[in-house]
Amino acid sequence: MLSARVLVLVVALSVAALAGYVEVYVEEGPEVEGLHIYAWDGEGWAPVYVTYVPEYIDTYIASTGQWISMPYYNMSRYVLHIPREAFRRGPPSTPPGLERWMLEVQNGTKKAVVELAVGRKPITKGNATLATWSTLGTEPPRTSYRGKFTTPRGQPKRDKATGEVGITSYAVAKGTTIYPIGSLYFKQITVSGSFATYLPVDTPTGINTLCGLSQMHWVGFEVQNLTVGVKVSGALYYGSVALEFYNLDTCTYITTMYLTPPSSGVYWTNLYVTLPQDSQIGVRIRASGYAPYSTTINVYIAARYRKTVNDLAQIATTKATTYLTPTVRSSYRYKVAVLFGPYVAYDGLAATTSGTTFSYIYLPPSTVRLYWTGQYCSPIFVEYYVNGVLYLQRFVGPTTSSPAGGYYCIYEVPSTVLQLRARDYAISKALSSGGGITVSVVYQVWNSPDATIDYSGNLEIAYSRWIEPFHSNYIDNKTGEPYLNWGVMLLLNTYQILGSIKATNLNMITEVRSSPSQLALSLAHNRLDSLSHICGAEWVITVRVHVRSARLFYGYGIERPKEPWWAALGKRVTDAIDWILTFTQGDKATAASIAVKIVRDVFNSASGSVRAVYSNGVTTVTWIKGWAESPPPTVVILLDPDALRSPYYAEWRYFREAYPTSHLACSFTVYRNVNTKMYLPPGGVSQGGLVKIWTWRGQTQLSTDALTIGAR
Repeated sequence: MLSARVLVLVVALSVAALAGYVEVYVEEGPEVEGLHIYAWDGEGWAPVYVTYVPEYIDTYIASTGQWISMPYYNMSRYVLHIPREAFRRGPPSTPPGLERWMLEVQNGTKKAVVELAVGRKPITKGNATLATWSTLGTEPPRTSYRGKFTTPRGQPKRDKATGEVGITSYAVAKGTTIYPIGSLYFKQITVSGSFATYLPVDTPTGINTLCGLSQMHWVGFEVQNLTVGVKVSGALYYGSVALEFYNLDTCTYITTMYLTPPSSGVYWTNLYVTLPQDSQIGVRIRASGYAPYSTTINVYIAARYRKTVNDLAQIATTKATTYLTPTVRSSYRYKVAVLFGPYVAYDGLAATTSGTTFSYIYLPPSTVRLYWTGQYCSPIFVEYYVNGVLYLQRFVGPTTSSPAGGYYCIYEVPSTVLQLRARDYAISKALSSGGGITVSVVYQVWNSPDATIDYSGNLEIAYSRWIEPFHSNYIDNKTGEPYLNWGVMLLLNTYQILGSIKATNLNMITEVRSSPSQLALSLAHNRLDSLSHICGAEWVITVRVHVRSARLFYGYGIERPKEPWWAALGKRVTDAIDWILTFTQGDKATAASIAVKIVRDVFNSASGSVRAVYSNGVTTVTWIKGWAESPPPTVVILLDPDALRSPYYAEWRYFREAYPTSHLACSFTVYRNVNTKMYLPPGGVSQGGLVKIWTWRGQTQLSTDALTIGAR
């Protein structure tokens, strides 16, 4: 049960006749994400939907150089959709396990009181789960009503993840208990009329049948709870989404959770289900109902697990950066935002019980210059958002009290380190396929006719990830071999570089994949400017390889990576785009052009060269494009580790790319400091493992190696 808490907040109401609901706008209220809220409708407890209220701000997308109006959310501003009958009669008693929250409503001189029941676990009615659905709203509320919640002790504590953190917080230590979050991947369905069907599992290798049941998605071990999102593009007169859970070790049915989805739109909810912790869990999703015309249904699931880090080889590291941000100029805007991203939201984000994560987001210092005709310079307000949700606010004073030179007020905004919250990461995965990460800085520029923002340094994101939802046990004490699936585990460290369209024309992802028998280095990029393509790349790692084993493959020709690699790398990029399109909501045309620019040409026998050089414990792998070749948008290098000499622990130290300086010359940039640790997997034989889902961004065979080459 939630602890008793005092809630004092100011709210506003708007009465909506739709479906007999009253809309209640809450300002500066307690955060209700993760809670289920109910009101008495005269016959029983009915769920109260939550719509978060946006503030639209003109936003400069750093990666494309475009302006777009985008919504931003403070999770203390929301609309509660309460059954109208709840204003007419009170409930007999609050259900066990839930708290009673009293809502006072005022409209002029008239007042009413509504009793709500609130808890973390949803109420069930028969075989149905009565979930509170939440959504990101698209417009401000229209209301003249106001009110407040009242209880005896004051507001609940805020999320501890809010605010600045230390830059080393992403490191995970051996023995730590973490709560990783990652997606389950299903394909959408299109329905019309009466329908009842299972959603297809998204699988690049066609593996969708487990325990003899089709469209079974492997979930893994030690499942705790789920964030489930439903997107209905069209309309449902009525419908049901059923989550069927199975024990895949015994091939037995466990339970089904039945949800009533919204009739249209994109909503999410949080579910708790009791499942065996030491067994492999599977889930099938069955959608049924009636659609009056062609309607598309997506179901997105972010699963949370409880894991104990028994070996650091169970952890991988993801880094991303945006660099060379151009000067941002604005005229006559009260507020402006600068958005960095979208970055790939790799699965397995390591979280804690309090909702913090092992991550950091470093935002470099910035200088703001405002043309000012007043006698004194006013302070400015700066806000930081991750995935459109408010994280931090600060006032920044001018460097001088009066305009410098009589015309400009100058503000030095210090660097900031934020921590990615598990909640906002999970919401992105529950509202779009695979999710994404965006970071925005909002500046109050007072409608200045000439405002400029310059950054000193590069944004950087780093976070630790649990590699796959295998069991926490790493080594079987009886056999000394890797436990179950870990024998064919794949390490996957990633580095994403997202540059400004005006400076670098680049969205690039590079990965190091390692299995007991293979080491694969991969690179994918877009060529927004054909004159500024990549002609070379270099990786510096402390893994000893057979230097003559290096093999080079491009994304075309007879020999190229098979579908799993393309699915994993390509779909993750489009996942991030899908997230920003979902998040943008308003200006679809501009958002679509942003998407095209970011992913254009990412994925469309080689005469280039590759070499590996080992010296003083460090291997340097270098690729150079052949002078007569078309610039390849994808490059894959396959190497054979020296199993006898390779250390158990390794580092990915540096990466750099090269650009043409003439028709024949290819010049490398300075090294980029990656500095991520790699605890390499041991050899071993799988003992009963089934599949993988995160390594290849979709359900694949467990034995799928770091890279499989062949014709398609």
